[in-house]
Amino acid sequence: MKPMQREFLPLLLLRDGEAFRTRLRERRVGAGGIAQLALFVCLACAVYGAALAGWRSPRLSLYVAAKLPMVFVGATLVVAACNAVAATLLGTGLGLRDVLAVVFGAMALAGWILLALAPVALFLVAAACPGEGPDETLRIAHNTMLLTHCAVLAAAGLAGVASLWAALRRMVPSPRAARALAAVWVGAYAFVGTQLGWMLRPFVGSPFYDVVFLRPDALDRNFYEFVFGEVLPFLLGFE
Repeated sequence: MKPMQREFLPLLLLRDGEAFRTRLRERRVGAGGIAQLALFVCLACAVYGAALAGWRSPRLSLYVAAKLPMVFVGATLVVAACNAVAATLLGTGLGLRDVLAVVFGAMALAGWILLALAPVALFLVAAACPGEGPDETLRIAHNTMLLTHCAVLAAAGLAGVASLWAALRRMVPSPRAARALAAVWVGAYAFVGTQLGWMLRPFVGSPFYDVVFLRPDALDRNFYEFVFGEVLPFLLGFE
């Protein structure tokens, strides 16, 4: 039996994705490796979060650097629990530890993408976001930033899904079961991640509200109602 090499798993994922997936398939990612992946996700999200809210205030940047990791890690844990149940029902042979390794590996890949795009986010903040001006200008800037960051986070998540699918194909004998697990991941993450982010808002930071860690109406409405009922109609001129 080959001895397990001690290596920082997020770096292995970046440098050699195939070697990382081989470790997953051979069940050689233990609790320590999962902790490495989770800590890296926290770090990457904190860096991107600080850049995300930079246009509003340094204090909000600090808040978002703490909150974005909560969204990613919290949603990933919920998704892992859903996938573990689904994996058992589908007879895949995957245990909770296997599922945690796969989903945190997917999120670590998303974390690398967010780290790479953090300088772009800072440039966008510096070049396109006015610190003051007419209400309409500030609202356009806020809504544009919100949708841009949502798109970036979604793209990073989709890259994670591709990584997840590549891992599941090697770990689950049945292609149908692997597809079902990936579908559970996408559906659960889309719902849990967006709703958790909505409850922990602000992230981008509206210029018409005070800078706070959490809004007093955190449990009112939902993310989709806000985006499709307010943000998109305003940007598209339907209001």
